[in-house]
Amino acid sequence: MIKKIVIVCGFLVIFAAALWTLFKMKGVDAPVLEPQKEVVEVQNIGDSVHSYSVAELTVGCQSEDKIFCAIEQTVKCTMIPDFAGCNKDFVPGFVIGKTDDTPRPTQISFEITKIKPIPETNDLSVYTKSDCDAVWFGLCKGTVIYSLTQKENRWAVTNIYALEQ
Repeated sequence: MIKKIVIVCGFLVIFAAALWTLFKMKGVDAPVLEPQKEVVEVQNIGDSVHSYSVAELTVGCQSEDKIFCAIEQTVKCTMIPDFAGCNKDFVPGFVIGKTDDTPRPTQISFEITKIKPIPETNDLSVYTKSDCDAVWFGLCKGTVIYSLTQKENRWAVTNIYALEQ
């Protein structure tokens, strides 16, 4: 009987030591249970339509909001891929790529209608009501969704989607 108790205690000690080592290797002193992050959807955040024209583009952002600035930069790069700040690390590659057969828009307007966090990530989906003067793969008319992720302490647009009208 004592032999069984000693064996069970030995296994418990080994298990506890392994668990303690695992937490130390991860830099955590003790297991911490974090509450499940609640996915919050923000509706109607845009109160105005923002319009851009090739002839009137300016360098920089019209707002202090980093999410808005990421979308604005992508809009500017859609119109002029060589525009200042058009970096494939912060806008989708196809936006600044060569498109000889598809004319680029010269005017784009958008209004942010919803920002939706993507569950289990730090990424966002930003819904806009957009319009432009070209087809541009169908990615600037109607409901256009920008996927954003954090890069180098700022938001980067990783992809653009459009909902069928």
